[in-house]
Amino acid sequence: MTDTTATPEATTPADDASLYDRLGGLPTVKFLAAILVQRAMLNPTIGHIWNHKTQAEVQEEISGFVEFLGEHWGGPHTYTGPDMATAHRGMGITEEYWDALFNDIVTPAYEEFGLPEREAKEIDDFLRSFKPVVVGSPTFKEVLQANPGMDIMAGMESVGVQWPAPRSAAS
Repeated sequence: MTDTTATPEATTPADDASLYDRLGGLPTVKFLAAILVQRAMLNPTIGHIWNHKTQAEVQEEISGFVEFLGEHWGGPHTYTGPDMATAHRGMGITEEYWDALFNDIVTPAYEEFGLPEREAKEIDDFLRSFKPVVVGSPTFKEVLQANPGMDIMAGMESVGVQWPAPRSAAS
């Protein structure tokens, strides 16, 4: 059983080390991924997203999150899951949900776990960079309700719903 109540021991790697190494490597990344998902599940604003997830699905989500963070933060990981747009397409993530994630869970964790300012900023900038592909997609069910003849195996795109929306030539 993973203990998500205690922060792994901090290390003091070189300033030019990867974020992964500066955070303390796999133990810290696992801890952060597990605690953030756990707290999101228990959050009154966004917790409902996990209402019908099985234990195996939650554990797989956390493992994928560890691999994703580990690869992007300079660790020896290879993330094989979907890109962030694909992973969140059809979830119906709103601005309210996004704000709850950061205001209630992510941002308070930086101070709570004593993350140095540099690392907290890098983590924050990285996570927030995904907002354009996470927030705003209609739920898959809403698209199906609006298009009852939709081929669900062909997806939302089959009825003209693109997420994220294609960028116009002017952007």
